[in-house]
Amino acid sequence: MEYPLLGTEPLAVEFANTRYEDGGEVVDFLATPELMAGWFAELDVVSRARVVPARDLGRLRELRDHVRAVLAALAEGTHPGAESIEAVNDCAAQAHSSIRMEWPTDSTPRLLTDSSSTGTTRLLADLASETIALATDGSVLARCAGADCRMLFVRQHGRRRFCHSSCSQRARQARYQRRLATR
Repeated sequence: MEYPLLGTEPLAVEFANTRYEDGGEVVDFLATPELMAGWFAELDVVSRARVVPARDLGRLRELRDHVRAVLAALAEGTHPGAESIEAVNDCAAQAHSSIRMEWPTDSTPRLLTDSSSTGTTRLLADLASETIALATDGSVLARCAGADCRMLFVRQHGRRRFCHSSCSQRARQARYQRRLATR
């Protein structure tokens, strides 16, 4: 199965893009435990991303929908609503983490993060925390200008209009075909 990973976007954006419309059909890569496991494996966060048990799939989808609402509101210049903001904040509050210093005698000090939350709760807290950071750090989110694509992406250049080069290529091909047809 091919998953809609852009590969260049923050995890919160990739997570929000697990549900999108493709030619009027809703595609949901968190619809089943198998799809969810495949998406995380493809994302290559398995090494750091805990495996989400099937029983927690509903929690993951619920957060995804709120994250998508927040990021889509940023892209569209609207407000996502208090419910989505509260849901993202509540998940982030579950992180229960702290920082500490480790200073080996033969090295320099370094910062470590400790967390008392684990498993799905920790994953949801990380996703929610990244969403909050993305929403508040001045990042410019946009929707793909591709004809059949509604993916979100972080616009790092003012002229960027497409989420991926494949969408840009399809748009160029469509323009070329229209020019041919008018000749």
